Amino acid sequence: MTASGRWGAAAISALLLVLSSTAAWADDDVEPYARIIIDTAVMYSGPGTSYRRVYVAERGEVFPIRARSPRGGYWFQVVLPDATTGWVLGDTVYVHEVSDDEASGGRFLPWLFAPPPLPTATGELSVSAGVLGRTFGTTSGGGFMAVRPAFYIQPTFGIELTGAASVSTGGRLFIGAIGGIVNIFPRSPIVPYVVAGAGFAQSDPNADTFLLESGGTGVVYGGGGLRFGFRYRLTIRVEARAYAFYKPDLYVAQEELSGGITVFF
Repeated sequence: MTASGRWGAAAISALLLVLSSTAAWADDDVEPYARIIIDTAVMYSGPGTSYRRVYVAERGEVFPIRARSPRGGYWFQVVLPDATTGWVLGDTVYVHEVSDDEASGGRFLPWLFAPPPLPTATGELSVSAGVLGRTFGTTSGGGFMAVRPAFYIQPTFGIELTGAASVSTGGRLFIGAIGGIVNIFPRSPIVPYVVAGAGFAQSDPNADTFLLESGGTGVVYGGGGLRFGFRYRLTIRVEARAYAFYKPDLYVAQEELSGGITVFF
C-alpha cells in the first residue's frame, strides 16, 4: 500500500471512531420517558403508596424520568406537568423515548401552563380582590376583598364558604355565605367553574347614598369564573358574581368582579 493509501485508510478509521463515539454519547444523552399503560395511575410524593397523592395520570400520558428508587421496589421519579416531581409504580408505565409533541401531551404552551392539582385536592383556599357595584366599569362600586375556602367531595364538585368585605365612600358591607362550586374540565390548564349559594350581609352606611340600610339582610348569589394553572402549582382565578340583597321590603342587586390567587391542599 502506498503512503497516500495508508494515510487515507487512517483518516477513514479516525472518522469512523469519532462518529461511533458521537453516537454513543447521543445514546447516553437520550432522556427516557414513562408512558402510562393503565386507565389511571396515582402518583405519590415518595416511592410508596403511604406517601401523599400528588397527581392522577391517565392512560397515554408521558412523563420525563428523573430517578429510580434506590430503596427497593419498582418506582420511578418523574417530572409532572407543573414541573414538580412525583413517584409512579413501574408496573403501570412503559419506559421509552418519545417525540417533543408526545412529551408535552399536546398541551398549549406547556413551558408556562399546567393543570391545577384538582384531581388529588381535598380543598382549596382562594384570596381575591376587586370591585363590588351595581354595574362593572363604574365608579359607584366599592373595593372588595374575599377569602373563600372550599372542600371537595370530588374534583368536579365542592362546598365553598365565603367571607367578604366591601368598603366605599358610602359605607361598609360584610358578607358571609355558603354554596356549591362545580368545576368543568378539572384536568385542563384552564378550568371553568360555576358557583351558587346564599348567606347573610351586614351593612354599615355612613352616607345617605349607600344602597343598603344599617343592619342585616339575606343574600343569594350566582356566577362563575376561570382558573389559570401555571407551572410550580401557581393558580390564578378570575370571576364574576351577581348578588341579590333582600328584606321583606327591600331588594338590591350588586355585581362582583374580582381576581386573585388560589392554593390547593
